[in-house]
Amino acid sequence: MSRTNRLDWSKQVTLMNERIKNFQANPGQEQLDAAIAELKAYAEAARTGGIEIPALFTT
Repeated sequence: MSRTNRLDWSKQVTLMNERIKNFQANPGQEQLDAAIAELKAYAEAARTGGIEIPALFTT
């Protein structure tokens, strides 16, 4: 996995985590819909090859 691909993946995961945190901090339909949309976008990108997911990730 290239550095660019790893950075793209990391940004996507960060955005997903932020959406989930926003929902947890302020549970509401709008935040829930945003979190679900972000998860679906991530899953679709992974399915279609739009984002490369590392087999192992260490920080």
